[in-house]
Amino acid sequence: MTAFDELVIPVMPIIQQIEHDRPKHHNEDLTWSDFTRMLVYFFTKDLASGNELIVSLQSADPDLNLPKTSRRALSEGFWRFPPKLLQNTLTTYLTTYAYPEIPELSFIGSVYAVDGSIFPLVQSIYWPETRDVIKNVKLHLKFSLTNAIAVDFVLTDEHSSERAAFRAMIQPEQTYVLDRGYMEYQLVKDVNDAGAWVVMRGYSNLDVETSEERPVILPDAVKKHWNNVRDRIVRPKDPELAHVSFRLVECTIGTTVYRLITNLYHLTTFQIILLYAYRWQIELVFRYLKHTMHGVHLITQHPIGIQNFFYALLLTALLHLHFKQRCLAEEGHDPPDSLPIQPQQPDERNVQTSDDGDRPTNHLAIARFFARLNDSLTRFWKISKHWLHTLADCLSRPYTPDIVHLLNKYAV
Repeated sequence: MTAFDELVIPVMPIIQQIEHDRPKHHNEDLTWSDFTRMLVYFFTKDLASGNELIVSLQSADPDLNLPKTSRRALSEGFWRFPPKLLQNTLTTYLTTYAYPEIPELSFIGSVYAVDGSIFPLVQSIYWPETRDVIKNVKLHLKFSLTNAIAVDFVLTDEHSSERAAFRAMIQPEQTYVLDRGYMEYQLVKDVNDAGAWVVMRGYSNLDVETSEERPVILPDAVKKHWNNVRDRIVRPKDPELAHVSFRLVECTIGTTVYRLITNLYHLTTFQIILLYAYRWQIELVFRYLKHTMHGVHLITQHPIGIQNFFYALLLTALLHLHFKQRCLAEEGHDPPDSLPIQPQQPDERNVQTSDDGDRPTNHLAIARFFARLNDSLTRFWKISKHWLHTLADCLSRPYTPDIVHLLNKYAV
């Protein structure tokens, strides 16, 4: 059995069942199951175009059992196969395999970061939902901070409302972490009315009045770096919004002021700030999907095909993480079930700060804070470019302990 077989084996029973049940077209040059396996191969093999995929398939090792298909058959597969098939594959897989949880977020349950990112098209296309011609699409991603995995998305044109896309994702008893681009008082109420929770960065010019001051609870290690920390219950001064009430956590790190709006009242001040700090992981995931996996190069221009493209991209990212965690487990490395560094301990490490003054990591204290968060994430919940390139080189090789050991060398 090859390394590629081992990569896809967790999801193959689902793919095979869907392939068996789906209606077949009388003139198919490519089965849906082969189409799906080809896309997993594409996103793993460090390829950047549909033509590169076709060429790679022509010379692929026969042990991979991948079809030597044509560019026409690949293009037709993108728009002929309903995206619902890959969507069902993704959702079924997520319900059958439990990814380990990041212990630092065990206090909150299911928590998700939501954000949008632009993906360019090779040429302008007609977008049916808006009846416009567009040059880019926007991927609104729902990313589980609890498990460090992307679980769902909404695809729109580049000019669509991020708030509207987020509203379509809201589910009861889930917590969402949003950047200030989503800032809207009514959105806080909508989340609350849906039985969900939110932590959202507010604009710097919030005009509110205080209803209640709350005690500020922080670990000693951050008190000297985080200034002007305040925790209170407020409501907007605008009479038309007097029905909206929320918790406002404020702190200053370096020269940057953070105003965090939330309807979570049972967490400490530090836990609210910690949740927002973890939102940065979705920025890293977009970078991974776009550049490490070459998802920025859409190899289809059909609206239905683009849906299939992104479902396959997320499914492959899930398989990468599953495979990495499995390889680590085979050599006795399991994800931690407790915090490797307690927040109460001071952190005086040397870390690189960002040169971008708009980023929080421009400040040494917050750079150290993020570095500590990343310590436990890197080995078990992140895929490095070197690890993925090593996997790409090994796809056709037999899956042996030597392959496991080689991949684990690049786990951090």
